[in-house]
Amino acid sequence: MMTKPAIRQLAPAAPQHWGQMPHGSWLRQQVSQALAPHCSKIFGYHLARVGALAADMPLPELRVKHQFSLHTQAPAEVIIDLHHWPFAEHSLDAVLLINQLEFDPDPHQLLREATHSLIADGYLLLVGMNPFSPALLTGIWPGRIDSYPWNGRYFTRARVSDWLALLNYELVASEFIAPSLLIDALPNPTTGLLRISRSIPMLGSMYLLVARKRHYPLTVVRHKRTVKTAHGAGLPVANSHGAKLD
Repeated sequence: MMTKPAIRQLAPAAPQHWGQMPHGSWLRQQVSQALAPHCSKIFGYHLARVGALAADMPLPELRVKHQFSLHTQAPAEVIIDLHHWPFAEHSLDAVLLINQLEFDPDPHQLLREATHSLIADGYLLLVGMNPFSPALLTGIWPGRIDSYPWNGRYFTRARVSDWLALLNYELVASEFIAPSLLIDALPNPTTGLLRISRSIPMLGSMYLLVARKRHYPLTVVRHKRTVKTAHGAGLPVANSHGAKLD
């Protein structure tokens, strides 16, 4: 099956706060809990939180000294073009992306910029919406298709994992989280799904990918030199002393 190109000319703006998402506070808590065990393993000096949702994500286990938010507009601490980051190569220890690829006109370029700025073995923490979740069906209802998160462009976890592999990332963790129909009218966001999701994790409304940027140095392959015997046969230089010439 052919997939549609990820790049597009126009894309809706990414959500500016968790309250724009159905059961936003609950989703925020679910993402925070899922990230916690991975954050405790990350050390360094600089972490970039890309987008408003990432900026407002509580991560008490994270031990990176300097954390700052990136976005195209205030109140981000660093206002940038997300397709052209101003940081030096290998200057960031970790990057956090939450629901940004779905609302970016060129998600490939966004990932390339993050990769360029990350140090070798740096971490990319990425959270996205799961297109196979039952929550996707609720977005078909009239009046919902143009609201968050359904107005974004969903990418499967497998497709994003492939993009990361092409950028030389090693996948450390991959899981589905936050099983929900994302219906505000339901007082319990996990109604009817929590128990089932334990057997079918793909019902989670979101997915989490934790990846490390790997640096693979080029290895020079040296070809053995050969000498020719009187009969024209070639022998490696190392064995040439044993050649008997007529």
